[in-house]
Amino acid sequence: MKCKICGMNINEKNYDFNSFAFINKNSISNIVYCPFCGVSSIYLSGDDEVIEVDSKKLDINTLRILDHAVKLEIFNGEFYKEAAKKAKSEEVSKAFQALSKIEIFHSKVHMGLGGFTKTPALTKINYDKYDSDEALLKLAKEREEHAVYYYERYKNEVCDENVKRVFEALIEVEKEHIELTYEYNLI
Repeated sequence: MKCKICGMNINEKNYDFNSFAFINKNSISNIVYCPFCGVSSIYLSGDDEVIEVDSKKLDINTLRILDHAVKLEIFNGEFYKEAAKKAKSEEVSKAFQALSKIEIFHSKVHMGLGGFTKTPALTKINYDKYDSDEALLKLAKEREEHAVYYYERYKNEVCDENVKRVFEALIEVEKEHIELTYEYNLI
């Protein structure tokens, strides 16, 4: 099985990768998410189909939107990496670790779409004022809401239907991450 969005092969060795980032869990007989980028099973294929884009045909506006999407996802991935270190609950920490990997994977998807070869270095943020799991989960929710807003706002401004399809797929992933913040806030 292959993910149409990120291009990763899913098999018995990796189907449960990043499992703490999902409300429903994959099983070897029922893969409901790509364990790498988090998209739902409708984006998984038995053939080798992957959504691709010829970045040379993208207009400047679409490239700018993709560049910002790369940065948004790296920024969120780095937040989750730091939040995992600060979390008091082991479960919340594991969720943040898995979410970090997924968000970084999203940035790589955008880099591939835009034909970008250099990962941008972003300013490090100090998260010391977020001193509880509840505060970290609240910030996580806000970041995911911002990501949904970003993709919703710009999906109709990109010049390529496949970029739009990827944005639509990631909207659903980010919405699930919002739900996940509520799930872990109940611990």
